[in-house]
Amino acid sequence: MAALTALLPALSWGPPAAASADLDIAVVLGFSETFRPGRWTPVIVTVGNRGATVAGEIQVQVQEGDELSGRLHDVVHRRELALTRDSRKRFHFTVFLESLSRPLLVRITSGGRELARHTVDLRQKFTADHLVLVLSRDADLDYLNDGGGRGWRVLYPHPELLPDHWLGYDAVTAVVIHGQSLEALSPDQYEALIRWIARGGTLAVSGGPDYSLLRTPRLGALLPGLPTGMTAIADPAALKAAFPVPPAAAGPLHVNRVPAFRGRARLGAGGVPLVLEERRGAGRVHYLTFDVAREPFDRWPGMKELWLELLRAPGAAPEPAHHVPAPSPLPGFIAAHARGFPGHGTVLLFMVLYLGVLATGYRLPAARGAGRWMLPLATWAAPLVFAPAAYVLFGPVLFDGGASAATVAVVEPLGTSRYARLELDLGVYSSRDGPLRLQYDGAEPRFRAPAGDATGPVRGSGWTFDGGTPRVLAPDARRRYELHLLVGRDVIPFALGAAIEESPAGPRLVVRNDSGRPLEDAWLVFGGSAWFLGAVASDGSLVHPLADGPFPLASNREEWWEVLERHPRADAWDSRVATPLVSRRAALMEAGDFPGPGQGLLIARTTSPLRLAAASAA
Repeated sequence: MAALTALLPALSWGPPAAASADLDIAVVLGFSETFRPGRWTPVIVTVGNRGATVAGEIQVQVQEGDELSGRLHDVVHRRELALTRDSRKRFHFTVFLESLSRPLLVRITSGGRELARHTVDLRQKFTADHLVLVLSRDADLDYLNDGGGRGWRVLYPHPELLPDHWLGYDAVTAVVIHGQSLEALSPDQYEALIRWIARGGTLAVSGGPDYSLLRTPRLGALLPGLPTGMTAIADPAALKAAFPVPPAAAGPLHVNRVPAFRGRARLGAGGVPLVLEERRGAGRVHYLTFDVAREPFDRWPGMKELWLELLRAPGAAPEPAHHVPAPSPLPGFIAAHARGFPGHGTVLLFMVLYLGVLATGYRLPAARGAGRWMLPLATWAAPLVFAPAAYVLFGPVLFDGGASAATVAVVEPLGTSRYARLELDLGVYSSRDGPLRLQYDGAEPRFRAPAGDATGPVRGSGWTFDGGTPRVLAPDARRRYELHLLVGRDVIPFALGAAIEESPAGPRLVVRNDSGRPLEDAWLVFGGSAWFLGAVASDGSLVHPLADGPFPLASNREEWWEVLERHPRADAWDSRVATPLVSRRAALMEAGDFPGPGQGLLIARTTSPLRLAAASAA
């Protein structure tokens, strides 16, 4: 019976009788119709209309959760749709593809009526390999392919079909550009690529004779240096010094001339750089000054080893963006800040007063002529008056009503870039039955429901996400007094710099805050000590002598929280919130002292990048 029940949803995917024949739906899944399960995946939907004007919405529905635990739930991503006759529109979605048992479903609805649908069988399009995207018209890097689910999978997507959100690159290890500019990308697509690199992605750009493409504004802004022409390497000894087995060139090797560059020359020959490397946030950009698709490199056996060396370098792969951390700090945050139930003393006082009123009434003699079954007026009138008063004193007046939402986030700058990693926990709950709708703006994270928290597994509930303006999220469940938890990730502009400078009075810390948000109650943990820094104004600086007020620490990662609790400003921090958030980041660092030798940790409170716009009446 259980197996039959599990099959029933799959049997209901046929097109409805009311489907419109005038609407065409085309879906591009992942990259070149390939995706990795358990990763965020770009989905591009193109809708064409041959009939009358259509006003409604387009929905992309996927299934998330664990089939073994029975916590499967549907997630719907939707956009508003308006199509006139003989028109077409393209929509970009970023969805998390976890379960392969049900197809991806695209629906077009209007006024609650389904007009058209399209399904995509996920079982024929997935791979377990690392994806390498090559943007080129004629480069062939198929020699990097290594099947078996443990190697590389080279794909050649059209540049205009690249993701418009950085999370769409979640399954991608590297992007290679050859003979292409990035000018055809939309502003969102270009920004998505930049943010993915800042979060840890690897971009490799091939040089060549047509170096004018490398000087176009977008691609030129990503390169460590701009080519100014061509130069030749004619000395075979120089090539042999660069490559153990140099490419067999018939004559001089022609490469791009780059007179000035940032970063470092990872590989060179005779003073001519062959591979330039620059760190961009947590990621890196490689500029190969030669043409990887032309002689002699197109048939050079060492080219594969060079690619693997660049792509497998420590830190070359971006940090996975699909992992959902646990536990969430939100239950503790809500318990600390929400109005709680009456304390034990209040409840005891209420019981004493109420029982006293009842006892007093029952001790009064029965009214003359009223009969033994009727108590005097005070017997029932006093509790009747006391009950509403108690309800006002101890009931809803003391508690928040309607819908509530809370967010807690970690904002972590990504190296020296102008971007930061955002990890966000969001909770929505209501004291009334009914649908919940929450509008938000600011950051643009993609949300997922966590598998569990400190109290146990989270009950599976479907979600609907509207990517319009403003963005809206809504859980399917309408039960009251249930906390709906979500975690989200994003890469946001957040420029923050810190350095230690020498001065006549000794070393001092200089913090420059260009994030656009004020920092409050900042702490520095460095070299086995902690310093309280105070506030750093938005777009301002702070200078603090390191000899002023250090609190010594041992090597224990958690001991610095004891310093916070002893400090006069400790009340500004909620350890139930801050501890799991910072510990979550600490768990990703290498084992040892926290922070390790030569590392500093600057901790401060700031305003949330995610702004809650409006909630439903429920």
